[in-house]
Amino acid sequence: MTSVRQRPAGKGRRPLTFSLTPAQVNLWLAVATIGAAVTGLISWGVGTEWSRLWTALHGVFGVTLVVLTPAKAGGSVRVGLRRRRMSRWLSIAFGVLLLTVVVLGFAHSTGAWVGVGYWTSLWTHFLFAFIALPLLLWHILARPVRTRAVDFDRRMLLGGGAAVGVAAVTVGVVEAAVQVSGSSGGDRRFTGSHEVGSFDPDAMPTVSWIDDRAPESTEAEGWALTVNGAALAVADLRDQARPVEAALDCTGGWFSRQRWDVVSLAEVLGDALDGEVRSFAVRSTTGYRRHFPVRDATNVYLAVGYDGRPLRRGHGAPVRVVAPGYRGPWWVKWVIEVETSTRPWWLQLPFPAT
Repeated sequence: MTSVRQRPAGKGRRPLTFSLTPAQVNLWLAVATIGAAVTGLISWGVGTEWSRLWTALHGVFGVTLVVLTPAKAGGSVRVGLRRRRMSRWLSIAFGVLLLTVVVLGFAHSTGAWVGVGYWTSLWTHFLFAFIALPLLLWHILARPVRTRAVDFDRRMLLGGGAAVGVAAVTVGVVEAAVQVSGSSGGDRRFTGSHEVGSFDPDAMPTVSWIDDRAPESTEAEGWALTVNGAALAVADLRDQARPVEAALDCTGGWFSRQRWDVVSLAEVLGDALDGEVRSFAVRSTTGYRRHFPVRDATNVYLAVGYDGRPLRRGHGAPVRVVAPGYRGPWWVKWVIEVETSTRPWWLQLPFPAT
């Protein structure tokens, strides 16, 4: 696909070639790898309809790596293996990791394998991608792409464009096949997540972010919840709660829609949102914290139950955040503190470090 040549039509005309040189293959592989990493992180973190675009682009970049693999294997890879340098094993490991990442992404998107228990295919996909990151950095530093001005020619544009085009068509065909076949991959949310336990709290998974652990006791009576330093009883929240339907979309690759019993942060904070307040922070008893923009106070909630039932311990009892449009890491569990702040909401890590 990327090594097709067209012979000159007549004497005196220069051959029009669509093949890529080894340097051009490396450049396009770099573009595809960085593109896949960036779009993957964005699609992982965005919980709105925009995630559909980023998820699709992520798939296209990933398949582009596969399309370019034969050209890479027949060029610099073959030459490198012949040299028998010890570092070739690191290069081989890097290639195997990238292939594994692509296969896991394909398995998740088609529903061919969604994981075992809470160990999902998508989380494994990201795990291997993060493991591959140091090898990617080493590969770039140890074997930098040496480019020249002549590499950026029409051949590079057409050859690379053809590879991306083939990848886009492949992604479209696979998605269509998944929809027609009726496999579980066809029911994915726009974020790519599979549905699990909707409107059945007992079937909804109980997972936490990295090393965040449920507290030993989650009894509502005496739960130490404060709002800007003032105590707020869980019982008072229950008296004010109303049902809101929202989907918890976990970065592990699943989502679950429930009817949550909630009170909006706008009601909880009231006049405290006036003045120079730019964000509000919600903190868990585990120390886990997220800042939200003040404009979202009416659409971010404190939940005390689902369908009239109290929350389960693993689901954040007795109080958790329900944040429609945000991914799972923003749905803080075991809330003990809400406070307003003049700090911009974006002045924090995109994903909590722990």
